[in-house]
Amino acid sequence: MRPVARSLDFGRAQSFWLRPFSILLALFFFGDLSAAAGRGLLPVYAEDILGREPDFASLLVSARLLFAGGAAFVGGALSDAIGQRRVLLLGLSGLGVVSLVFLTGSPWALMAFSIYAGFSGGAYYLGGDTYTLATVPKQQLGLAAALIFTAPTLGGALGNSLSGLVLAHYDFRLLGVLGAVMGTAVFLAGVLFVPRASGQAGSLSSAQSLSGYGTIIKRPEVLLLGLLRFIPTAYWGTASLLFPLLIYRVSGSPSTAAYYGTVMLLFASACQLVSGRLSDRMDRTLLVVALTALIVVSSLAAALATDSLVGLYVTGVLGAGFAWALSVPIPGLISQVSPLGEHGRTLGFTHICWYGGMIAGTQVGGWLVQVSGGLPFVVVGLFNLASVACAVLLYRRVRVRAVSTAQS
Repeated sequence: MRPVARSLDFGRAQSFWLRPFSILLALFFFGDLSAAAGRGLLPVYAEDILGREPDFASLLVSARLLFAGGAAFVGGALSDAIGQRRVLLLGLSGLGVVSLVFLTGSPWALMAFSIYAGFSGGAYYLGGDTYTLATVPKQQLGLAAALIFTAPTLGGALGNSLSGLVLAHYDFRLLGVLGAVMGTAVFLAGVLFVPRASGQAGSLSSAQSLSGYGTIIKRPEVLLLGLLRFIPTAYWGTASLLFPLLIYRVSGSPSTAAYYGTVMLLFASACQLVSGRLSDRMDRTLLVVALTALIVVSSLAAALATDSLVGLYVTGVLGAGFAWALSVPIPGLISQVSPLGEHGRTLGFTHICWYGGMIAGTQVGGWLVQVSGGLPFVVVGLFNLASVACAVLLYRRVRVRAVSTAQS
């Protein structure tokens, strides 16, 4: 009878975290499906419909990312103090706003929509990551992290594909209405179905949790994780802004840029799944070293391919796969270097670094592409040599720490 009892206990343990995690995956899939066009096609909309230069779109994207970073900072503290579910629901509330950018040409309205979409977006991803850490057992965290990144990636891929179909037959206005309706529906589903994670609220108040950031950030391993979120994301900020725009310029078709988003995200989701499996089976820091090196190569290759549609597709898709795969080992590394009560703030810090990298990358891309299509990729590619050095340093520190722990 003992094996049967153990089997029943295992089944209960599995169902305890599988249900909330499955709900989270579904919300992320449909959430990114609804927001894909508003996030990815804003530069195309600004140039094709509004007749604006790329620096206008980069300003809007940067404002969105700036407020997303602020939300990640506050949300990390709130997750440790009041719980991940509330932060997640705050993030879901902005999904219906992302696509409203296609319903106006007013610079002030576009800025207002971008700010709220950014603030809620920061809470959306931070809440999802902290909710995952709170519900999923450590031994399955690598695969869970891959899935939590893959679900929105696949949703975004389908959203971009559907956006291409809509734009081929209708216009951006209908695309905005459809995205706003679906995003609102996802938010309501989150309110109704997301359960509370066990033990999600800490003993600290919100003010105490915010004040604890300083101690956490001073740790060398956390600082290196922050740099590994900032530097490679500068590449991704440039790539996410410029690849759809450069593809549109070469092809002359907005729908071709939208289809690129589908191909790119499908490949990126496959890379995330592979990265998740590797993350549970090998040293995560070695995986990070390899991925940072591949980002350097893909960025420099993209600089040579800006006049070729095939070249842009290949280098853009490969670079996206490496950049998205790099996100997967981060939650597992956080669980290694930070105690449970600080996961939210450590994640908040790394999210802030991610948004900082996105802002830097989009600004560099928006400015330098007006000089030359390949120049932004040369700059961010060389900059990412520093991320390889950071990955090597983190590998050494984590290895020394593991040896010290084993000896003690």
